[in-house]
Amino acid sequence: MAQVPLRPSKAPNLPIAPVEYRQLYQDQVLNALRLYFNQIDNFTQSVTVPASGTTANRPTENLQVGQYYFDTSLGYPIYWSGTQWINALGYPLIFLTGVKTIGRVGTVTVTTV
Repeated sequence: MAQVPLRPSKAPNLPIAPVEYRQLYQDQVLNALRLYFNQIDNFTQSVTVPASGTTANRPTENLQVGQYYFDTSLGYPIYWSGTQWINALGYPLIFLTGVKTIGRVGTVTVTTV
């Protein structure tokens, strides 16, 4: 699983206020604050509580390698490998969906999800 380093935001450099009011100064301050709060938003999105839900509700679009999902149907966390969901040990999720007996040996159908 790929680890994404967290980068804390940096306090904005605010321009020094002129003696008299100027709209340009106000615009510069607001732009600096807007950029600062955008950095905070981006940082907090990467550390917010991860998604959870049932197997049927797993995300299927815009997945990123290492993306975490707590599968409440399974009862444990899983991660997106880039091609499939894997468990915390790094194994793909495999479920036996049916067993047919043919003579003594038998056939097992394995489906990965």
